[in-house]
Amino acid sequence: MNSEKHRSHTQSGNVMIYIIIALALIAGLTAVLSKQTGVSSGVNLDSDKTELMTTKMVAYAGSGKNVVDQMMMSGTAIGSLDYKIPADAGYDTAPYYNRIFHPEGGGLGYNAADSNGFAMTAASPSSGWYMGRFNNIQWTPTSANDVVFVAYDVTQTLCERINKKITGSTTIPVIAIADLRPYFIDVARSSVANANFTTTECATCDGFPSLCVANATSSIYIYYNIISGQ
Repeated sequence: MNSEKHRSHTQSGNVMIYIIIALALIAGLTAVLSKQTGVSSGVNLDSDKTELMTTKMVAYAGSGKNVVDQMMMSGTAIGSLDYKIPADAGYDTAPYYNRIFHPEGGGLGYNAADSNGFAMTAASPSSGWYMGRFNNIQWTPTSANDVVFVAYDVTQTLCERINKKITGSTTIPVIAIADLRPYFIDVARSSVANANFTTTECATCDGFPSLCVANATSSIYIYYNIISGQ
């Protein structure tokens, strides 16, 4: 009888040990899976966020082109377009009809830069969207100045995603000069003299109405859009 009791207690103890080991293994496996799921979810969230920002940026550039096209079809001469943004002096001074970013003009809402898509490192001008007519891009129809809309100082990741949408490749053309402002930013904003943008500066840009490019040191990335090629 005592022998049977002893065997019963021994078996019960063994079962408890097995249960404890099983619970420990399950807890460990759950922790590993949770960690992996968390990492995977974080990666997916970052990727989805970048994709959303890329889509919004490309769509915004398209909206800019539509607004300018409509203004010109309504009788606003290309030389009369006004590119003031809300932070500029005189933005709220009439007349407004030719002001692209004014609600009583073209009505294009101005999207301020934020760290979701912009590196936020540039100055003179600061990171953001800028439109102007100050130079010619070689692959437009004539040698007249074109209207260009740029996202100045975007992140490298966003630049790669934009080009993936445009060209099918994440490759970013590098312009062999440190300062890209002469080609993409009006001298009135940067105090740097403007110059025409040609295939000498970027042979791989030839024919593309929009593309994201980098300066020689890959410290500044610019997403340009030819809004009205002349």
